[in-house]
Amino acid sequence: MQFMNLQATIQKMAKYPSAWLLLVQVLSLIIHPMLEVTKFHQAIFSCFNVAALALAVWVVNRSPLFNWAAWMLALPAVVLTITYVTTENAQYLLWAQVFESAMYFYTAVGLVMYMFNDNVLTRDELFAAANTFTVLAWGFALAYSVCQQLYPGSITGTLNPDQPRSWVELIFLSFSILSSTGYGDISLVHPIAKVIGTFQMFVGLMYMALIVSRLVTLTAAVRKD
Repeated sequence: MQFMNLQATIQKMAKYPSAWLLLVQVLSLIIHPMLEVTKFHQAIFSCFNVAALALAVWVVNRSPLFNWAAWMLALPAVVLTITYVTTENAQYLLWAQVFESAMYFYTAVGLVMYMFNDNVLTRDELFAAANTFTVLAWGFALAYSVCQQLYPGSITGTLNPDQPRSWVELIFLSFSILSSTGYGDISLVHPIAKVIGTFQMFVGLMYMALIVSRLVTLTAAVRKD
């Protein structure tokens, strides 16, 4: 009886992969500032990254995109992340974030295709809409992180302007640009960083124009029915 209840619970949870990925990202965002003062914060944060990548593969598996491509991006990211944690070699972190960023962008494309695959609005598609925004924000934040590692000083701020921006600052910057609310106290200095920021503004605008408008249209259609 307990096994059947557990199986039913797992099957119910499996219906909402987008919700679980969103939950892991939100928890990562909440916990990370508190972990920065601990000795093993990078290792713990990397565990969240690995969990997020595994869930991202699960999400893509539900979309029309090829699952093997997701694994080709996720597995190197996981291996490189673990290698960085054990060796503390910054080169491994750089390449891990390159693959992670690509994986998040790939997941965003998969989520969009999943939402546009039919004209039926489901609960998981609502989570997918929110998830699309967060995975885009994560993907661009990782791109900014790679940029400032390749070009030190390319992203600066009012607080400790000579120091590289922390992950919390980069994710704040990414959410700010993607939502078209401005840069805040962080500035993009290097041309490459500005190109990434410009492209993110365009993606944020397209998100509002395509995803949000589609959700509004489908919601209105459901109410009419």
